[in-house]
Amino acid sequence: MANSEHVYDIPGEEELAQLVGAATPHFALQARDRIAGALARLPEEHPRRPEITAQLRRLEAIAFAGEAGGEAEPDLPAGPSLTPAP
Repeated sequence: MANSEHVYDIPGEEELAQLVGAATPHFALQARDRIAGALARLPEEHPRRPEITAQLRRLEAIAFAGEAGGEAEPDLPAGPSLTPAP
């Protein structure tokens, strides 16, 4: 069976958080496709549909707009080669 033919189970809340949380712009569309396939198998009235749909929108945004990591303070001291000489 080819990977594209595999039918994935509906991801639980924790698995969904892991799939979406770890998605990088490069792989966001692949994660989206996997989750969208699971969503398509859910009945329209399923209580998890809104949550999963919101995560699909988030993956779309990551894929096309990237992630805004922002600037952070370094959490390690500068190495000896980066310390200015007196």
